[in-house]
Amino acid sequence: MGERLGTIFSARAFMVFAALVLIVGIVAFATVRLGGDDESAPQAATTNAPPVEDFDPATTEAVPGPVAPEARQAAGEFILAAAGREDLAKAWKVTHPELKAQCGCTYEQWLNGNIPVQYYPTASLDGAAFTVDESSARRVVLEVLLTPKEGEEIDPQAFFIGLKAVGKDAKLRWLVDYWAPSGTPPVPQSD
Repeated sequence: MGERLGTIFSARAFMVFAALVLIVGIVAFATVRLGGDDESAPQAATTNAPPVEDFDPATTEAVPGPVAPEARQAAGEFILAAAGREDLAKAWKVTHPELKAQCGCTYEQWLNGNIPVQYYPTASLDGAAFTVDESSARRVVLEVLLTPKEGEEIDPQAFFIGLKAVGKDAKLRWLVDYWAPSGTPPVPQSD
């Protein structure tokens, strides 16, 4: 009987300990993700972003780390030029060789629009809200929410855009090396 009570007591003690660890984990997560006024706390993307054509890197938030204004500018240019297919020649100039290699195409083929960049109709775009997924001195990954104008028959969509710095000093440029939808694409249901 005493042995059984010891086992029950140990099991209960373990459950209490596990519950405390869970609570501490939840509090830590909430503090980091939803935390107060800390400038470095991640914040959710909003649809109140300025229109992409009026994209001003100085007015966007840089969380969790700093992002060079030139990287944000390159991201905005890429979205319009490549994802929107508005200026594929310009898109080529702001695309990193790694992303071009995924295409396996020549410059002339790139200009035909068959590129490894998912299309989004930027003519219907109302705004773009950026959040920082990762940031270092020479690498940035942003999640961007593209929001259509009210009344458009296209849904908002989130993408990840990766940028790398090439060159140095006055010749430093930011080029896009990654573009992919955020989240899991829906799987069609079978009949």
